[in-house]
Amino acid sequence: FSVALLIIWNFASIFHQVDLTPEHHTHHHCQLFAGAQHGLAKAQPAIPVPSYTRAHYDDVSERSHHVEEVFSAARAPPYFA
Repeated sequence: FSVALLIIWNFASIFHQVDLTPEHHTHHHCQLFAGAQHGLAKAQPAIPVPSYTRAHYDDVSERSHHVEEVFSAARAPPYFA
């Protein structure tokens, strides 16, 4: 019985919140109705149209030849010279 009452209560509150006749709420201040109206978007967000222009890439690659000389063994302290 309590589960059925809970389900009916949920449907009633949802129906009251998304009420299609706002005249029902003119004689009282309903928090559910006010919350539903303030939560709705007044206008849909505008999605900009993407431009389909190709990006220009240069095929130039810079090569860096950096050779570091290693003078120490694997477990030796670093050489700061």
